Amino acid sequence: MPQTYRFQVSVPAVDLLPRNRFVNVLHFQHSLGGLAQTDLRGFAVDLAELYLSKYERVAEVQVKSYEIGPPPQYPLDTYVTHPGSVWGLSHPPEQALCLSYAGENRGNRSERGRMYLAPSLHGATPLIVDSLRPNANAMAWALSWYEASNASLPDLGGPDWQFGIYSRKLARFTTAQQAWVDDEWDVQRRRGLRESTRITAVRQG
Repeated sequence: MPQTYRFQVSVPAVDLLPRNRFVNVLHFQHSLGGLAQTDLRGFAVDLAELYLSKYERVAEVQVKSYEIGPPPQYPLDTYVTHPGSVWGLSHPPEQALCLSYAGENRGNRSERGRMYLAPSLHGATPLIVDSLRPNANAMAWALSWYEASNASLPDLGGPDWQFGIYSRKLARFTTAQQAWVDDEWDVQRRRGLRESTRITAVRQG
């Protein structure tokens, strides 16, 4: 019986504080059923390497693996590459590009998922983030996470793995069949930094 897994991928974008990590949750299904921890570790390594390859960086990536099932849920495995190496950021952390993906019917919310990417984290060839809209290079980069041959989410793990969407409401996994990126910036408020200073004014009008 196929088994669905949840992978929480996070990077320390600004510093090592847990609250300032950039997090995405991705779902994959293994068609042959449950796996041992060592097999999950191999998949987590591949997922972390995909992050480093797409962002062209050498920095920390943490992947926590969970089996879909009744609560409470604890990580089956935690993999960390380049521990303690902060990514670094020079633009507002809330700015993101959204990679949307869906099953056969993108109008069905239960068959739709999102991954929020951060072009400003891109290392070797920084993507433009100061424009009114994402440029063509930034959009193509975001879509490559889904469509690049042998270098994207649907290719991870080989033919026994499928990338897709898990609906908690329906308790059902749907394999992704399409993806898209819009030419608008998204705002991820959870990625915002805590205040470090404040200026005030007191006056009588």
